[in-house]
Amino acid sequence: MKKMIIAMVALLVIPIVFSQEAGILLNQYGFGKTPNEVKFTIHCSGNASISNMVIYVDGKEYKRFSFTLNPKRGISTTLILDPGKHLVEVNSSEGAYDSETVIVSSIPNKEPKPKEVISFQKSNTFKILIAFIIISVIVVWLLMKRSKLEL
Repeated sequence: MKKMIIAMVALLVIPIVFSQEAGILLNQYGFGKTPNEVKFTIHCSGNASISNMVIYVDGKEYKRFSFTLNPKRGISTTLILDPGKHLVEVNSSEGAYDSETVIVSSIPNKEPKPKEVISFQKSNTFKILIAFIIISVIVVWLLMKRSKLEL
């Protein structure tokens, strides 16, 4: 009878010992070409694979992923959101959950384009090139004048 109880306890404890906790990590890492495009990464941060991930925005289902994400792996995704403050949540069928609050601006992204100014007057290479050309023209002129004098 004792052996039966020990076997039953072992069979109940073994799955608990070998069970692995699923973890998910949601990170917002930037915006797209417009401020409405919000870029996120989703990582499997636990020791168990996660599957059937669902993204919710403000409590409403936004996007569903039906594949399995292995431990220490991640994906990136872009969400198109209206201007304002939003709660973005992600969970998996294994019970993993994470959320992040993001604020989307209504002002378009305007990245200043650097103006490229090429000024030959300020360039040392240009000055050296001009000096070389002037010296070459003088040398060629002197050689031609000398050859005319010898004839």
